[in-house]
Amino acid sequence: MFIKSKNNRSGFVLYEAIVALLVAILTLGVLQQALQLMKTIQNTTFNDQLRWHITQDKIQKTLDDAYEIREVGKNKIVYTEKELREGYHHGFVFEVYQSGFENYMLRKTTATVGGHEPILTGQKEINIEKISNLVIITTVNKAGEKSEMILTLNDKK
Repeated sequence: MFIKSKNNRSGFVLYEAIVALLVAILTLGVLQQALQLMKTIQNTTFNDQLRWHITQDKIQKTLDDAYEIREVGKNKIVYTEKELREGYHHGFVFEVYQSGFENYMLRKTTATVGGHEPILTGQKEINIEKISNLVIITTVNKAGEKSEMILTLNDKK
């Protein structure tokens, strides 16, 4: 036996439609925030990696052009650079410089004249070590991520 109700309707009631619309809007808002976050992370990661590779390439090129590596210590690399005039060499240093509390930079300075060129800034920690003909520069950034830059030394005399 079937009971037939008087209220035989098809479709949504107004409040059901409003609730469905609110759920859809909330879902789209969460999705939009997630996409913006992913885009920011992707751009930041790409920019950091690009900056890191350019820095490594610049330091490697400088060391390849060096006339003689004089010293590699925990906080510096001392070398002389070739000049256009024969027999005339300038001394340069890649050194770790602390410019504030847990704010280190790797910079290039001249051995005698003064001045500096920042190479890598805003690091929590930077260490330089030499193993055989390799120089390993280890950095820790503000987020606590550790990275290593491995450079080769060509001893030319």
